[in-house]
Amino acid sequence: MRISVVLACGAVLVGLTGCGGGGNDTITRVSRQNNSGTYVYFRETVLGKDREYKLGSVDQSGSKDVVELVAKTPSAIGYSGMGYATDGVKMLKLSRKKGEPPVAPSVENAKNGSYPLARPLQIYTIGESTGAVKAYLDWIHSDEGQKVVAQIGYVPIQAVPIPEAEQKAADQATDEVVIRVSGSDTMVNLAQAWAEEYHKKHAHVSVQVSGGGSGVGIAALINGTTDLADASRKMKPKEKETAKEKHGGKEVHEFVVALDALGVYVNKDNPINSISLDELAEIYGEGGTITRWSQLSKWDKQ
Repeated sequence: MRISVVLACGAVLVGLTGCGGGGNDTITRVSRQNNSGTYVYFRETVLGKDREYKLGSVDQSGSKDVVELVAKTPSAIGYSGMGYATDGVKMLKLSRKKGEPPVAPSVENAKNGSYPLARPLQIYTIGESTGAVKAYLDWIHSDEGQKVVAQIGYVPIQAVPIPEAEQKAADQATDEVVIRVSGSDTMVNLAQAWAEEYHKKHAHVSVQVSGGGSGVGIAALINGTTDLADASRKMKPKEKETAKEKHGGKEVHEFVVALDALGVYVNKDNPINSISLDELAEIYGEGGTITRWSQLSKWDKQ
């Protein structure tokens, strides 16, 4: 069983510097709660599927919360979607192995595959989408929908034109429709931007967006309480099997709607500029030996 510390900035942390950290040299690990797709992706990609997180991280419920806490904590490190970057933090360049050239988190590097923590963002449905839901998904994949992806700070995928007949049908529809979207906190700002932009074009369609994490969205999809599940991780085979059983044999359908470069964040005043996945594993992973910034060769004591 994994026990972690779940705190909001402002809680009383005895002996910590800023909003976390036992002095500037002690690394404060900021992470996500285990219902997060980002939590799962980081563990599988950085730590390995058979390695758990080290105990004692400061776990946050949302992507924005991670970045805000790192910005207030001089000794902190955290991971979150690159679309959440602020002036109070900086994203580190990453290398796969210690000693290899580090790569910056950017749209170009996520697209060409050189950035080690680039991942797809998905929307899941039960069965073939129809009507207003299909029209909305088609719009997300269109040039207009992908422009929103770029505006929010994520990586657009190749746009797919909407067939003329389907576009005309969507434009002529007038029946009031509510589309429920639930899931990934990484995607919630993007999902909300899509919803607002789509409503400007189709005032009869109300897209209701909620976060909670990829696991929450996938559970809602299985239980039939959402139409679309946003996920920053892939659905597990068992989840797909359960969904199929609960929905009369209907298959789960996956739509890749954008890419995200998962950023590794430190406070803006931290002198480090790059890190390797090997080093991250030793910081975050169970049994990891890196607990102080001075253990990293690129750290310059101030």
